[in-house]
Amino acid sequence: MIQLICGPKGTGKTKIILERLNQTAETAKGDIVFITDKRVSTVGVNFKVRCICTEEFGVNEVNQFTGFIKGLLAGNADIEYLYIDGICRIIGKENDTLDAFIGVIESLQKEYGFKAVLTISAEKSELSEKLAGYIA
Repeated sequence: MIQLICGPKGTGKTKIILERLNQTAETAKGDIVFITDKRVSTVGVNFKVRCICTEEFGVNEVNQFTGFIKGLLAGNADIEYLYIDGICRIIGKENDTLDAFIGVIESLQKEYGFKAVLTISAEKSELSEKLAGYIA
């Protein structure tokens, strides 16, 4: 399962993902990872959630981020949920880049069995048909 939460900047996407994340933390049997680009987004996150800030690791483009996620999965096979806030701030907003990244997440998801929820700062009409199919 991959879900996208989309909308223009300032529409409350981070609040939505944090609410879902904290709800999931109450019932999840496996590990939960929350990735964001800024540490400030982790305020109010349930203590059971592993919070990672890409800014601290110098991750700021799609190949780095893809490798970063693969490393997380290689080191922890118990990840049940992967939440990513601000994917466009991390890897860029081009549809080709986003489509390729979602393709990687789809492949990894099939192999490792996790669920992914991502926020994208864009209107649904700005997204490719592939991405629009994942909007929650």
